[in-house]
Amino acid sequence: MFVMKKFFKSLAYLIPLIFFSSFNYSVKANIKSTINKAIVIELDENNFQSLYTKSFIPRENVRKDLPVFNRSSNYISIRKQKGDITIPNKILPSNHGSFYYPHTTSLVDSKSVPLNGSSKNAISSSKPYNAVGKIIMVKDGKGYTCSGSLIGKAVVSTAAFCLARYGGNTATEVYFIPAATSNTSSNNYSGPIGIWKAKKLYIPACYKNGNCESHSNGIINANNIALFTLKLKNGKTPYEKGVHYLNYGWNNAGFTDKKDNFGIINVKKRAQISTLGYPQYLGNIGNNRGGAMIRTDSLAFINIEKSKSGFGRKFEQYIWGSGKSTGGSDGSPVIINLGYQPNYDTLSIGAGKYRTANVVVGNLGWAYTNISRHVQGGSPFVQNASYPDAKYKDNLGRNWGAGNIGFLMREVCGQGYGNGQSNGICLKNKNQ
Repeated sequence: MFVMKKFFKSLAYLIPLIFFSSFNYSVKANIKSTINKAIVIELDENNFQSLYTKSFIPRENVRKDLPVFNRSSNYISIRKQKGDITIPNKILPSNHGSFYYPHTTSLVDSKSVPLNGSSKNAISSSKPYNAVGKIIMVKDGKGYTCSGSLIGKAVVSTAAFCLARYGGNTATEVYFIPAATSNTSSNNYSGPIGIWKAKKLYIPACYKNGNCESHSNGIINANNIALFTLKLKNGKTPYEKGVHYLNYGWNNAGFTDKKDNFGIINVKKRAQISTLGYPQYLGNIGNNRGGAMIRTDSLAFINIEKSKSGFGRKFEQYIWGSGKSTGGSDGSPVIINLGYQPNYDTLSIGAGKYRTANVVVGNLGWAYTNISRHVQGGSPFVQNASYPDAKYKDNLGRNWGAGNIGFLMREVCGQGYGNGQSNGICLKNKNQ
């Protein structure tokens, strides 16, 4: 009874969805027609004028229902006790919400001016952080903000929610600011290499048509991921202007390979993850909330959701702890192994099993407005009913990955598809 009362009380804190309050499901095409399909939209040429005539508010994808996972009675009995390092899974962090997910949330910056202010020693504008940036977009004449990350030299990964309404319209203007440092237009939104225009949007067809595996009117969604490419500046990509791009992985790269008991049922696997983005209510100073890069580190779990629309099957979601606010951080990359490996003395210590650095495995896609929960989630880069193949190869035989991310990356980069690799906007070639 106490849990139910707490649940209904928490609903009072939920705010309405921004322009996601209604959906026209009559636009749904036949479900099978969206399997292994994407909607590609080439944006009109624009001159940045709208950036300085509009205000931009964060996009918010708000989850109303509680996840289906539950804690064991044993875990409930010990969750408020002090941590005991002699017993696995009984260590509670100093920062956690009402779901008791361990996490830290912090500013990606130093509290004081670095002793050496060169780009090599600065923090938020250095690699790998500068691969992440703020997205600003115009849809239906209104401006919104999200977060995203480069996973190619001019290819940005974000949430589909940031570019399109589930089953509805898409953005008409999209911009990306790597390593953004400001929330205002007075200084051009600020960033070490400025603002970059989007050229093409790549959105899962099921998301655009409103028939992905999902529930809560598409908020909790198997394919809330999207890519967009950037226009070159004087023939150069962001990578050639000095920023970084992240690796990407699929099918739960870096997660444990079997179920393990963390006091939660219905959990398949877990991993330590980091997210980087621009949440609305956090910043480096009071008048720059939403304008500073924020990092969260947490255990993430693969939770099984039951689809109430689309294919009517179960699908996977990542769920983790976070002190980030809703809005603005949607589209943030879910990263494993953030940073770079030290040099190991293999005679005395091992480096672990999965060591690839800076691997994006999904995107932040939804959050709660109840500030006590400290929980966020999103769509993993995995095979699912809409993108079932284990390999998406291009005409040269190169495999761009499995599932939704493999399909979309092939559409953008693959030879015989988007040709982005040969055009120099995707991964780094030996000859480039």
